[in-house]
Amino acid sequence: MNSEILQNIPAFKFSFFFIIGILIGSSLVFNPLLLIILSGILTTYILLLQKKNGSLLFRLILIALLIMIFGIYNSNIDFFYHADNSIRFVSDTKRKSKVELIGIITELPDYDTTRIKFVLESNKVISGSDTLDVSGEVIADVRKDNFIKVKTHQPSLTVGDKILLSGQLTLAGTSRNPGEFDYKKYLELHNIYKTFFVSGYENAKVISNNNLNFLYQNILFPAKIFALNNIDKYNHGDEGAFLKGLVTGERSDISTELKDAFVNAGVMHLIAVSGLNVAYIIISATLLLSLFRVPQVPKTIITIIILLFYCLFTGNSSSILRASIMGILVMTAFLLERRINFYNIIGIAVMIILIYDSKQLFDPSFILSFSATISMAIFLSVFEKLFINRIRENIIKGKKMIVNIAGLFFTSLAAQIGTLPITAIYFGKISIISLFANIIAVPLSNFSLAIGFFQILCATFSEFISSLIAETNNLLLTVQILFIKWCASLDFAYIQVVNFNTIKILSYYAMIILILTIKNKSKIIFRITLCILVLTGTIIYNTDFSRKLKITFLDIGQGDCALIETPDGKNILIDCGRINNTFNSGERTIGPYLRRNGINKIDLLIITHLHLDHIGGINYLLQNFKVAEILESGQKVRSLFTNTMDSLIFSNKIKCENIRKGDLIDELNNLRLYFLFPTDEFVSPAGITLGNNLNNGSLAFILKYKDVKIFFSGDIEWEAEKYVCDCYSGFLKTNILKVAHHGSITSSTIQFIVNNLPEYAVISCGLFNKFNHPSDIVLNRLSNIGAKIYRTDTGGAVILESDGTSVDVLDWK
Repeated sequence: MNSEILQNIPAFKFSFFFIIGILIGSSLVFNPLLLIILSGILTTYILLLQKKNGSLLFRLILIALLIMIFGIYNSNIDFFYHADNSIRFVSDTKRKSKVELIGIITELPDYDTTRIKFVLESNKVISGSDTLDVSGEVIADVRKDNFIKVKTHQPSLTVGDKILLSGQLTLAGTSRNPGEFDYKKYLELHNIYKTFFVSGYENAKVISNNNLNFLYQNILFPAKIFALNNIDKYNHGDEGAFLKGLVTGERSDISTELKDAFVNAGVMHLIAVSGLNVAYIIISATLLLSLFRVPQVPKTIITIIILLFYCLFTGNSSSILRASIMGILVMTAFLLERRINFYNIIGIAVMIILIYDSKQLFDPSFILSFSATISMAIFLSVFEKLFINRIRENIIKGKKMIVNIAGLFFTSLAAQIGTLPITAIYFGKISIISLFANIIAVPLSNFSLAIGFFQILCATFSEFISSLIAETNNLLLTVQILFIKWCASLDFAYIQVVNFNTIKILSYYAMIILILTIKNKSKIIFRITLCILVLTGTIIYNTDFSRKLKITFLDIGQGDCALIETPDGKNILIDCGRINNTFNSGERTIGPYLRRNGINKIDLLIITHLHLDHIGGINYLLQNFKVAEILESGQKVRSLFTNTMDSLIFSNKIKCENIRKGDLIDELNNLRLYFLFPTDEFVSPAGITLGNNLNNGSLAFILKYKDVKIFFSGDIEWEAEKYVCDCYSGFLKTNILKVAHHGSITSSTIQFIVNNLPEYAVISCGLFNKFNHPSDIVLNRLSNIGAKIYRTDTGGAVILESDGTSVDVLDWK
């Protein structure tokens, strides 16, 4: 972007300083009266300088400050000022208690076999005899109660229903482990501060229907329901879910597997309703109105109204708002016969969206949409000059096709250059295959989108014609999905990215700017040298030279999993979390955490015992990570799950060893593992656990790093603790205790706690777990000896570091 262009883009520059103001105002609270006074003073001074022909540079600086103050004021209002009756100020429901919530469903509910999830505009909160009038949206989650024998049916809830719910009002869950999606932050960006959990369908009752305004209740949502029902009727499975994303922006039906394929293939943008949808709307409306000879002015107005309706129809995401605003501005400029400046149009779109809601600046959809658009505007012109125009100038066979393919390739490359750091942060990977995948996937998805629009429009007068069109589209959608999955499955499809932080982002963009602003060949060597220095500095900054022992107790809910990263680069995993019908710790938590930290090999996997809350994720890890060695207690439990586990261990040729009291591992630098339990008395050579209590067959050991000791207890109960105390007594004193059996009263006896005397006690358990772990009695015992207690249910993952003499608890949030 050269200086001549910069002089002619006031809206783009205005939006730049406005964004700076928002960034400041989102972090710091200012007195609104002070901001208004400052704005008045600056405005007056700018006008005086204008009349006196004062310094232009000084006047521009004052204007920039005024715009920034406007941004600060705007973001202060959006981030820090809320209605007095906002539901965000209502206290969370206490454990084992319930409140009632009355509100109106404002979006289409999302149904599956065991729950209903929807957005509720809250009206009243009833707690006992107290009733509070409240306002603000809540995410309501109504789930089937699996612990009652009486058969219940899902209630029929729809948009506009006023309902009464009985359950627990809580803050949305924040990220539970480093690098995980922060659901609480995401909801707050959309002005949702609470969630409401309902257990049992009988606790959701409809009070009245049709409570939204006329536009939403009688036009907008019926149109959306009609479109979704049409797609559900004729387009099934992944094809139907993909088409919903293309046409309506509804992505809740897209499976996790398909989403991963889209991310890995670098084509996730296909299901973000944006520019192409707007282009089809404009073209279709213009052609249709032209057939009826509608004059230009009313034709433009009608098209704009249709665009605004489509924005509401698809949910007002940042990408569709950006495309719609830019489309409206282009049409308006054409109507007024004004020259179109692309950067000014982008700047105006940014301003309109952020003035309405400055929180959108931090929304991934906003960031990706605008960064891709700006990147294409900058780099596509460069690629046009360097490559595409040269192809056009040559006389070659099939030139038109080559130019089109080159256009798709360089458009994808231009977008990827600008969005690379953002996709690296949000997805933890960078797609390599996307440059090829988009050449095929983009044109095909364009056809499917156009056919999808046509299919739904035809359904308004002929279901038969709509079904024929849908069959054609199903074939096209199937081809696209197969192609995208194939691209995503290639070994080189993407690269995993580790800890893409602010310094890396700044360094990346600095190198892009250094390369982009080269004006003559004589400076190429100098710029490349600068890029190498920036890259070297970034690598040095992000290299950890401390070489400390790091222990991460992952929050996997009601279960156990801990990762030990040794100073010499070894990775020891202790237990693998839980598994049930809807959740697999290995797939959802442990695997992603390992990948985010660049770990693809587990040097030592320790299985304390065979309960599913300790081995739940093991099969996924065995299938997706290299495991060098496994240590276990020798228990034998025959089930489909353990049979699969044994088969995977055998087929992967993993060394597997049974451990007993007295075994020692001292092969690691400055680190030893002393195994204190079990004995043959508790777990027989045949694998039978004493009393069939698998907990009392747990591996229990002390990890010693220089002068620091950590006790890993598995789920041993009082009988095992007594045995360990009788055998080892004083040796049990450690710096850190992984509290046994998730803090259950069956463990952590007074004798054991007194012998252990930990400085830090870590309890791994699930939020609101049905066992009510940890026990208040155990918590009191630990508090009485002065231990600092850390719990995964209340604080998420617990991360400790040690240099061998002291222990630090990391604040990772």
